[in-house]
This record gives sequence, C-alpha cells and structure tokens, in this order.
Amino acid sequence: MVTPEGLTCQSCAMPMTTPEELGTNGDGSPHDEYCTYCFQEGEFTDTDLTLTHMIDLAAEMMVSDEGISEPTAKLAARESLAPLKRWR
Repeated sequence: MVTPEGLTCQSCAMPMTTPEELGTNGDGSPHDEYCTYCFQEGEFTDTDLTLTHMIDLAAEMMVSDEGISEPTAKLAARESLAPLKRWR
C-alpha cells in the first residue's frame, strides 16, 4: 500500500519512509510490501503471528504511547490491520 507519505507495511501498518525500514527478499534485495521488523530474507520474522496477536500488540503500543483506552485501541488496530495483505 502506498500512502501520500510513502509505503506502508502490509503486516503491521508501519509507514516505511527510509530504505532501511524495508524488509528484504531472499536475495537481500528490498521488499517494498513489508517492513524490516516483519520480513527478512524472504520470510516473515514471526511465522506464528496471528492477526489477533498483532492487534493485541498494536493496541498495547497505542494505549502506552497515545494514552487511549484498550477497547478503542483494539478497534483502531483491527480496522487498520485487517485489510492488509498479510491478513486477508
């Protein structure tokens, strides 16, 4: 997904604004659909990760960093993550 600001990771929804944030293919070339935290050397870094767990992780960060309630954070995380390529 390309936003006005640039690329968005299709696993965690992180904006990827620098080449260092891009994941890598098996041959080491940049992968522009997934970030380096989610995808390295042609594979997901956490192959057992589920959408539910990703929503929980994202919600925890939103509660901590933005001070919003957990139910609101989980709803926002689900709305932003569920449509992404990895979770369809």
